[in-house]
Amino acid sequence: MTRLLFLLPLALSLIACGPSHEGTVTYSVRLKPSSVIGGTIADSIRVTPEDPQWTAFLSQARTTLGEAPSRFEVTSARMQLDVTESKNVGTLQEVLTGDVTAFLRASETGAQVDIATLEDPKGSAQLDMDTTGKSLESLDANLARSDFLLGLRGSTPRSSTGDFEADITLTLDITAR
Repeated sequence: MTRLLFLLPLALSLIACGPSHEGTVTYSVRLKPSSVIGGTIADSIRVTPEDPQWTAFLSQARTTLGEAPSRFEVTSARMQLDVTESKNVGTLQEVLTGDVTAFLRASETGAQVDIATLEDPKGSAQLDMDTTGKSLESLDANLARSDFLLGLRGSTPRSSTGDFEADITLTLDITAR
């Protein structure tokens, strides 16, 4: 009986989680002089219902779940400088310093959730970011209908009058429920 009582909370938590679908999406955020305000650089891209990558993720999730997903979680994130698409930038530290944050933002309300961070990125190779574990509940409806922004912000040694473009690839592993 004691074993049964011990296993009951575990069984209930697994049932509560329900089925899920895991997938990976990759987007590029282009940081440029117009992205600089003071010592901070930030920019985002808009994901819409016409976006083939997010649409494919939602379609796969719908197939796996048997219904449209309504909850989302970022389980891991990575960033990389695409040197071939960048201009006058050869390493991440040339454009990003200090704490760097990836975020998701609702297109119409501006509600924002920081999803991952990295301190003092260096080089141009892919780097793992630390996910924040913050709830995406305030953005779930936007994610479900493909209407959100994915962005990046951090301190920068660059100025708004510089001549550069940094193409940063963000790769997110996402769980849909």
